[in-house]
Amino acid sequence: MDAVEREVVLLLREVSVVSNRTAAVFGETHDLHRTDLDALAVVVGAAMGGVEMTPGRLATELRLSSAATTALVDRLERAGHLVRERSTTDRRQVVLRVQDRARELAREFFTPMADDVGAVLADMSPDDVAVVARFLRRAVAALGPAAQD
Repeated sequence: MDAVEREVVLLLREVSVVSNRTAAVFGETHDLHRTDLDALAVVVGAAMGGVEMTPGRLATELRLSSAATTALVDRLERAGHLVRERSTTDRRQVVLRVQDRARELAREFFTPMADDVGAVLADMSPDDVAVVARFLRRAVAALGPAAQD
């Protein structure tokens, strides 16, 4: 690994540390555990991808037991962040949906950061942005739990 590649790896680690600190601040501000934040992110990500998130799928994604997932979903539901609903495609299944309250809290907190990153991307050529996106997709795949199994 050359010096530039090593720097990229170190910068990825720094992004992870900064992201964790940011999530901690958001969690402390809104009385959410880190697992709560991860669960909300997974449910939102699934919805953005057109996938209905079930409690079982959430348990798999977060590597939690069924009991821990039930406690997590109960806690998020009581706080008004999540709701359990019947699937629109299979009424036998329960799916999880993020409530508008949670979306608004996240929007207020994270939009300024997204705008700052957008300004960084605006200074780059479309080809450079495409390279960054391709790299990040591959890095996420390489760093994810599936890569560890």
